[in-house]
Amino acid sequence: MDTPLAILLRPTTITNIIGQSHLLNNNNGIINRILSQKFLTSLIFYGNPGVGKTTIAQALANDLQYQFGIFNAAIDKKEDLEKLIKIAENNKPYIIIIEEIQRMNRDRQDILLQYLEYGNFILIACTTENPYFVVNPALRSRCLVLELKPISNEEMFVGLKKIITNNSLFNFKLTDEILQLICSLATGDFRVAINILEILMKLYPNEVINVDIINAIMPQANSWNAKAGNEHHDLKSALQKSIRGSDANAALYYLARLLASGDHEALLRRILVIVYEDIGLANPALGIRVKTAVDTFRQVGMPEGLIPLGLVVIEMALSEKSNSANLAVQKAYSDVLQGKIYPIPDYLKNNWSKTLNKQVAKGKLYKFPHDYDNDYVQQQYLPTKLKNIKYYQPKLHNIYEKKLNEIYSKFTKK
Repeated sequence: MDTPLAILLRPTTITNIIGQSHLLNNNNGIINRILSQKFLTSLIFYGNPGVGKTTIAQALANDLQYQFGIFNAAIDKKEDLEKLIKIAENNKPYIIIIEEIQRMNRDRQDILLQYLEYGNFILIACTTENPYFVVNPALRSRCLVLELKPISNEEMFVGLKKIITNNSLFNFKLTDEILQLICSLATGDFRVAINILEILMKLYPNEVINVDIINAIMPQANSWNAKAGNEHHDLKSALQKSIRGSDANAALYYLARLLASGDHEALLRRILVIVYEDIGLANPALGIRVKTAVDTFRQVGMPEGLIPLGLVVIEMALSEKSNSANLAVQKAYSDVLQGKIYPIPDYLKNNWSKTLNKQVAKGKLYKFPHDYDNDYVQQQYLPTKLKNIKYYQPKLHNIYEKKLNEIYSKFTKK
């Protein structure tokens, strides 16, 4: 069996990597800095499939002249990882590249900790999921987390053009316009683009590649925009704005186009965000129903999975809207990031009883709300320098939030 083209063309040095200019630039690109200083710490690469996580890991090892081994958490066994660890102990410095680390259970991730602590090997973990959700905090804290971004159409076009020009493997002819079409269809996934080229090599040797041929091998091409590299992101934006604008028909149309594109995980993440960002306190129970629909889709897949997604998209579009909770938490988070870190009132601290005598004298003893009428008592909870700030500004045009604030006003009324 022939070696897949994606393997044959895999870059073996960082200088041949396509995309990821934010990591590879000569100014503050962290990968270039690692190479120039010849210092490598454990890393976590995360990003969409096909952006080059494993490729960069291997190229980095090659350029540093470090030995490395690869463990795929999706298919390899525990014994395979143990063998790599034993090899690493006798071959320092040694890199263990773990693909799909999100597939490793928490206990197995913890096994890596003791070896990282003593410097037995350097870890480069790769994942398509957010590492703050799928990697143990203790393990994550010992790694530098780097996001790999989707390869832009422009970056992919330049890279593929160079590969095709310098490689005698390619036995077909194609124009720049067709190559741009291929880049657009790949939607940031370099592996998809290479796979398209491989099919053209095998099935259409010595032919001039045209749009009809591309549509023949990728029927779904007509459902994607072949002109704009940001089309997929634009579709997600259009879906959210249609739901926010309460247009169920438009929302269903953009949902259908996103489902046809095949990038289902990005769609599911966006739907989960929309229900909390744009519907929020106007219909908070809807978040539970959306999560159920998302989980159902993941379980049954397509085509049946579009039914629960269609249901909740319609419900989100027709629901009352409120972004008051989103605005409130964003403002609070922004204040914290801007350094507004002030002392917590003593009577709110976990060890407030240690200062009990001093606080009683000052009249600042913690008041237990359940000891008062309506289980409420007025007291200061925010730090003194922020005591008058109002993060939450209710929107009273929707029934639920209006009722919520009426109840609040009633039980806090003196």
